[in-house]
Amino acid sequence: MMSLRMALLTLIAGEPRSGYDIGQEFDGVLKFVWHAKPTQVYPELKRLAAEGLIRKQEEGPRGRRPYEITEDGQTELRQWLTATPPDHSLRNETVLRSFALWLVEPEEANAFLSNELEYHRMRLRGMRVLTKNLDLGRPADRAALLGLEAGIRRLEAMISWAEWAIETVQAWPTGEEQTSA
Repeated sequence: MMSLRMALLTLIAGEPRSGYDIGQEFDGVLKFVWHAKPTQVYPELKRLAAEGLIRKQEEGPRGRRPYEITEDGQTELRQWLTATPPDHSLRNETVLRSFALWLVEPEEANAFLSNELEYHRMRLRGMRVLTKNLDLGRPADRAALLGLEAGIRRLEAMISWAEWAIETVQAWPTGEEQTSA
């Protein structure tokens, strides 16, 4: 089962990061995979440090104190990667809402789907930029490419679905047409 704990260890294993750096990653690259708020990140960083899985480095520029992974942290991360099956459950509020679109007028459903289409197109553009900025000479960036490509393909699938859904909803009868039938 994936947890915030493993997401943090993964990020810190790639390179030492401060809590702020980690927040930036969750708002950027990891947004399509895992979301965490600062109110979740900082307490978990403290727990990981207390357990000896990460430690703070010396203070750097602007008072920044990045965390680095310890050997115990790497061992736990490797154990998770090799011995724990992935949790394939998925939460997707867009898809959940699509199950309820019968409750609104077709034009309202279309507006929702059009907003989703634009959102996924925007995220796809951002993911492609992130991919272009990778340094494939770095092991962590080579692995990041795998995750980014999964995100790109997922976004492409959501775009295709939203385009199809918009066309499908355009053929739905309006509320008046439904009651007169």
